Amino acid sequence: MSEVASHVTAREDRIPVSQKFVYSMGSMANDSQAAWIGQMVAVLILGLGISPALVGLIGFIPRIFDGILDPIIGFSSDNARTRYGRRKPFIFWGAIIAGICYALMFQLYPENSNTFNGWYFLIFQIIFFGAFTCFSIPWLALGYELTPDYHERTALQGWSRIMAQIPWLISPWCWAILYNKNWFSNPQTGEADPVLGARVIAMIIGAVIIAGGVLPAIFNKEHFANLPKPKKITGDFIKNIKSQSIKFISRLYAACSALSFLFSFYVSSESFPWFTLPVRITAILLGGAVLSSIFLLLYAHPVLKKLFDNIALTFKIKLFVKICAGTFLVFNGFMLSSTFILWVIFFHIFKNAPDTGLAYSAGGQLLGVYGTFSAICTALIIPKIVWLTKKLGKKSAFFVTIPLSIIGFAMKWPAYLQVHPANSELWTMLNGSGFINFIKVCWLLAVDHWLLLACAPFIVFGLGSIFTIFLSMLADICDIDELKTGERREGMFTAVYWWMVKMGLAVSGLLGGAMLTWTGFNQAKGIGQSLSTLLWMRILDISIPIVASLIAIVVIATIHFTKKDAYDVRKQLEERRGKA
Repeated sequence: MSEVASHVTAREDRIPVSQKFVYSMGSMANDSQAAWIGQMVAVLILGLGISPALVGLIGFIPRIFDGILDPIIGFSSDNARTRYGRRKPFIFWGAIIAGICYALMFQLYPENSNTFNGWYFLIFQIIFFGAFTCFSIPWLALGYELTPDYHERTALQGWSRIMAQIPWLISPWCWAILYNKNWFSNPQTGEADPVLGARVIAMIIGAVIIAGGVLPAIFNKEHFANLPKPKKITGDFIKNIKSQSIKFISRLYAACSALSFLFSFYVSSESFPWFTLPVRITAILLGGAVLSSIFLLLYAHPVLKKLFDNIALTFKIKLFVKICAGTFLVFNGFMLSSTFILWVIFFHIFKNAPDTGLAYSAGGQLLGVYGTFSAICTALIIPKIVWLTKKLGKKSAFFVTIPLSIIGFAMKWPAYLQVHPANSELWTMLNGSGFINFIKVCWLLAVDHWLLLACAPFIVFGLGSIFTIFLSMLADICDIDELKTGERREGMFTAVYWWMVKMGLAVSGLLGGAMLTWTGFNQAKGIGQSLSTLLWMRILDISIPIVASLIAIVVIATIHFTKKDAYDVRKQLEERRGKA
């Protein structure tokens, strides 16, 4: 029986449209913060004058906390047993607290000291990420249990991804909104006040997080809400310490040293001249020893040992490892490319601008047009991806979507040849004001750079497919895991998967910055970047996602889990424990 053999989803396996819509509202909450927070954080630098190094540290610390909390929340929601279910209490209160914290996080004022504003933002950002993890991990896990049907799971993720595009339609215009003095102006100077804008926008986004987040907790149905209470976790602390093998400790030390190596990149030799190469190597070795020692002490605690063992169990399912690898490659290839597209547009496409300020203005509006158009394309393409999976199967659909995204990235090369001319009327129009002038500028940019916009419908097939098909496959993996372990661990698989995505973001951020420096890029030069710098930025922008996508295709080709396998697993589960 082939994977593309016909299958009609049973009536009882279909998720009602109302349930799909309510669940997908969680995407509004999930993606609203993702779409806006990265851009709004820049207000600390441009609006409040806090140093970029300090802002980087303020952004880094909560991410570490967030990464640690992911598996804890996943494990907790898997093992929770309340009258309201396993996931719903986490989703409900997590969304409310996260929404309030997002609104409060940006209530910053220039009259306060940078020290006060920095600490204020850091504290609320830590609380926000903690609360948001309490919402997002159980909400994602909830989606994997709403239906046992192979194709209906993909349809649900399709709905979710379409709804997720709404915040991304508006977020590319973040700085155009914050710097609009007709909306947010300083009463004393009359100039645009982005700090005021951030305070207002944060309250709107906080309300969206609360409204979108609580709906799944109230209206969606948990199919595994009444599982038996887990067995009490027992064990001996000292015995657990003594039982660790030399092989395990060696591997742990190597992993912790590698993590310490990555952390060392956050220490700038310019800011800390004493951090020389010998000091860096010593810090990495000592950091590995300290981190591995802390882990061993934590691992000796019976409850934490169970948590860590659960994380390890997820990686024993080869299909899960492969979809993690595929996601890592496609997503981070795209994110590394995003490191360069910003500067290519500012300093290459608009290198003929009268000055760097106008290049920034033109580039910002072109990025806005491109970002909004990409979000529209994604929303339109997701149903096509769902249709492809029904016709070809989940694995085979990737052999259509990923090559299409590769074509889109390759099309960027001729698109970047459309350099804006020095005699363009755009430079005069950018000094104008009013909504009609704004529309005219956007239209001129879209017409003159139509080939760059033409890349978007192809490129979005990549990200659109991994976060539709792979998330659907995660639900299939949870069934495989239940067949092997007898437990439902949607929360743990969700946590580990998204932890991998977040760590990938951190790695791509480090690599992107290093590669940008390697090209010879110097922000102080503005539109006066050297020809070799501009050339290498374009080469890296285009080649990195193409190479990463080609490797992803090789990884996906090794997946041998078919629709027949999925239904066989489901049949065995229902014979053993009945229908959910």
